[in-house]
Amino acid sequence: MPLTPHPRWVRRTHRPLLVGSLFLLLPMTLPAADWTLERSVERVLSIAPELDAARAERNRRAGLADEAGRWPNPTLELGFSDELGIEDGSGGWSVKEYAISQALPIDGRIGYRADAADKRIAAAEAEQRQRALTMEHRAALAFHRLQWAEARIEQAREQQEWTQRFAHIGDRRTRAGDLSERERLRLNLLNAEARAELDEAQRERKAALANYRGLLGIDTQASVSVPELERPPIPPTLATLRQQLDRHPLLQSAAQEVAAAQAEVKQARAERLPDLAVRVARERAYINGRDETTNHIGLQVELPLWSQGRGRVDAKQSQAIREDAERQVTMRDLGIRLERSHTRLTGALERIDEHRSAVLVPADQVLEQTRRGFEQGELSLTELIDAAQANIRATRRYIDLLLEARELESDLRLATGRMLTTDYPEHDR
Repeated sequence: MPLTPHPRWVRRTHRPLLVGSLFLLLPMTLPAADWTLERSVERVLSIAPELDAARAERNRRAGLADEAGRWPNPTLELGFSDELGIEDGSGGWSVKEYAISQALPIDGRIGYRADAADKRIAAAEAEQRQRALTMEHRAALAFHRLQWAEARIEQAREQQEWTQRFAHIGDRRTRAGDLSERERLRLNLLNAEARAELDEAQRERKAALANYRGLLGIDTQASVSVPELERPPIPPTLATLRQQLDRHPLLQSAAQEVAAAQAEVKQARAERLPDLAVRVARERAYINGRDETTNHIGLQVELPLWSQGRGRVDAKQSQAIREDAERQVTMRDLGIRLERSHTRLTGALERIDEHRSAVLVPADQVLEQTRRGFEQGELSLTELIDAAQANIRATRRYIDLLLEARELESDLRLATGRMLTTDYPEHDR
């Protein structure tokens, strides 16, 4: 895993001590990674119960919308009486009257109700995309954290290898009288610190791997490999991202909620006019001593004596105002989050480039000069170790900066509402 530029001073003719001490800086060939970021995201989106919940909410609203666009059912009435039995002397009870009543919604209230329900469906679909975006962000953070842990453990392992070589050489040179006891202890202490660093890196990797496997539903016995951690590309300009912000799922959901609330205001106003109901009935009766059937048609209307529906209209208007205010809050907060994430990411990329040029390259130069001074007897082994340690610290800082940039890149995607993939299940599994 080449974490720094290829050092110019690594040659086969160098002394084994130097080759071992600088082993960390050699490029390494890794097998092809089993898991990429895109594959990790697709896996999470295919198994996440959060998306099942979002789909269920969308389907619930679809069911309500199906009912919202329908007329009320008619009412069937059957009237039983013993009047006919008394009149003809047969006795008993029989159907005397049957009627059907049908309410007739007026002033377009069904249309407004159906429109509001459709807008609620669109809002739920946008919320489903937002849930998928959130899960993608979570998967990306777990993926990059695992990449960072892999890089850190590789660095710590190689550091431990060359510090151990240093310790063995120090013991041998001390016995030969070529190295002081203080320098020997310094080398052994350095080796102990490297072993502790490796242990910590292994614990970090174990935690990152457990989080990654749990999120993706990967069996604990299955092997997991990821590509090396790299610098993210430069993001689009802030102005470009602002122009695309209206496509953010949160804003789309908020806009649909506002439209639904406005349609419900119209519905409430229409419902202030009472529904008409038509009643058609047939009745059996004795007329002039004969059993006759008569037909009846009537109109029914509610008398708005105690309630004229003004409270419902006011309530719906207030809800529409609240929904629009929340939409404006969402727009404001997304704009702030977008600018903050963009600024942080561009700053992190600048720090990566600056660290590479101002720290990594000078660290290589210092190490090369220290090596030459050590070979000529002008510098001590301790000074060589100090130079190598500085190079390792620079490399470790570089790894941390890469992780920070990748996490900020994921934050920026979340702030802009952009997904790595839109290929996720839309229906129940």
